[in-house]
Amino acid sequence: MAVSSTSSNSSAGTSSIDVAAIVEQLMTVENKPLDKIKTQIEQKKLIISDLGTIKSKVATFQDALTLFQTPTTFNNSAASSSDATIVSATASNGAVKGNHSVTVTSLATATRNTVTGYTSSTALATVDAATGFAITVAGTTYNTNGSKTVNGVTTANAVTVLGANPTVTGLKNWINGLGVNVNASVVETSGSSSWALMIQGTQTGTTNAISFSGLTGLTDATPALTNTSVTVAANASFVVNGTTFARASNTVTDVIDGLTLNLNKASATAQTISVAKGTDISGEAINTLIKAYNDVMSTYKTMTANSANSDKPGNFANSPSTLSFINQIKDSFAKGISCTSNGTLTTMSLSALGIDLQRDGTAKFNSASFATASAAGLRDTLALGVTMGYVSSTSNLNTFLTAQVKTGGALSSQITSETTAVQDLTKRKDNLQIRLNSIKTSLVSQYSSLNALLYQLSSTSNSLTSALDALTNSQRNN
Repeated sequence: MAVSSTSSNSSAGTSSIDVAAIVEQLMTVENKPLDKIKTQIEQKKLIISDLGTIKSKVATFQDALTLFQTPTTFNNSAASSSDATIVSATASNGAVKGNHSVTVTSLATATRNTVTGYTSSTALATVDAATGFAITVAGTTYNTNGSKTVNGVTTANAVTVLGANPTVTGLKNWINGLGVNVNASVVETSGSSSWALMIQGTQTGTTNAISFSGLTGLTDATPALTNTSVTVAANASFVVNGTTFARASNTVTDVIDGLTLNLNKASATAQTISVAKGTDISGEAINTLIKAYNDVMSTYKTMTANSANSDKPGNFANSPSTLSFINQIKDSFAKGISCTSNGTLTTMSLSALGIDLQRDGTAKFNSASFATASAAGLRDTLALGVTMGYVSSTSNLNTFLTAQVKTGGALSSQITSETTAVQDLTKRKDNLQIRLNSIKTSLVSQYSSLNALLYQLSSTSNSLTSALDALTNSQRNN
């Protein structure tokens, strides 16, 4: 119901009340429970946001910890070649150190054919009307009549049908439209009336060979077209440490463990591939771990700050126990690392790694301690695989973090609980809003009726006053 405001008008002798103002004041009181619910919803939304933030920080810390605890992180290798123009190599972490002899006999190649003799890009392709044009790619045959043949089994309407008497450009588009490892192009050769259809494989090796048939211009008694085999599909041939290998690709990953060979050029001369230790990234990994750890601690400190230690209290100032698991992370982190060497479990303190714990709960990189540890073989120790906060084989810092951040874990459960509470409060808010709207409508109706009654009484009073005044004046005149 619309609410209109009417002010008193003494000059007209009328009397009225401000319905809108009265209803607004009354609804201010009625709305207090609604305002309280709205405040609770906003507070819980902030809690949910903070829980999401701390969960993300802890997950990032766990990623850094996982990297730090992975042996291959510190067992990285570097490969070099005596002549990278012939064969180059890259080594993955854990590649066996040493030298390897590699001779590239021949490179893997892809099929490349050129059909010449077309007079323009729109000349007829001369596709056989009866059998169609067939192209075989890696053992599968595709035909312009729509069929596809795999292992001798033909399926009709498996590919797009090419209409009768297609142009060479139309045939090119059909080949490319197959979406397989072949590419076709129509190019001008020696002049405006000399064009060629080029068909080539996009993958090397005999298993990816390409062949085609069904161009009558190649098979007539007086052929108008010429098919030239530019390159035949072939496998690479190479010798590694005295053993001959053949592969479909010039990129070889399965001959030397942890080593990728890139065959670039054939040569009768053997090349030496050397695999050695790569750059030591121990310091980088430790600093990444420290940064992620400090990020968790500083976020925790901000979220639990109270009026006694900060001018901006956090959302968990009154309930710091909600984030009490952070203290468990601190305690577990402070235990240092453990590793097993020669069957014996040994422990190394954080300070021995080059990590100093600060009074405020954060960590700091100590370059001097790290240098001492590095000289004593820290990289080799880390390459054995270490565990931080070790209690048992199933209880350590990493397993604790997993229990916090995994789906269904402690943090996820808290977020779910708070989200459910917000949903319940939102339902209560909506129901209360409906009731308040009804109350407001009722108040507007009541006070509008009262306003109308007062107006009527005022009008009656004015009429009586006028009548009495008229009677008094009449008596005076007589």
